[in-house]
Amino acid sequence: MTRATLLMLAVQAVVGCATQSAAPATPLFETYWRAVQIDGQAVTRRAGTREPHIVLKREGSRISGFAGCNSLSGTFEQDGGGLRFGDKLAMTRMACVGEGDALEAAFTKALVSTASWRIVGDRLELRDAQGAARMILETRKDSYR
Repeated sequence: MTRATLLMLAVQAVVGCATQSAAPATPLFETYWRAVQIDGQAVTRRAGTREPHIVLKREGSRISGFAGCNSLSGTFEQDGGGLRFGDKLAMTRMACVGEGDALEAAFTKALVSTASWRIVGDRLELRDAQGAARMILETRKDSYR
């Protein structure tokens, strides 16, 4: 083999090792995930409210969070890359109008349509059955619980 061929093989080996899947840097569970995008639209925090977010608890497969106007809680099913919330969510019933109502509707619709998940860096992608990213959430290193 020529020196150029050996160099090319060495580079391919290094790149191949670097692209193999590894455990995500940010854990799915016990992490505060704030919504930053729903169906391709940026999420804007409304003045005077908390930011829309979720926290997934491993124990009991529990979810808690805030959808834009109301708090939510419930259970989920997680199996490998699969994640389903389905109709297992309960929410408070605070009055909500205008932008808050639209945000909450989009947030809950994205959760209910979730079929899988993927973490890239500090971002969690919730994907539907067709693989489309329905909601993107992010976290900060200091928000792990």
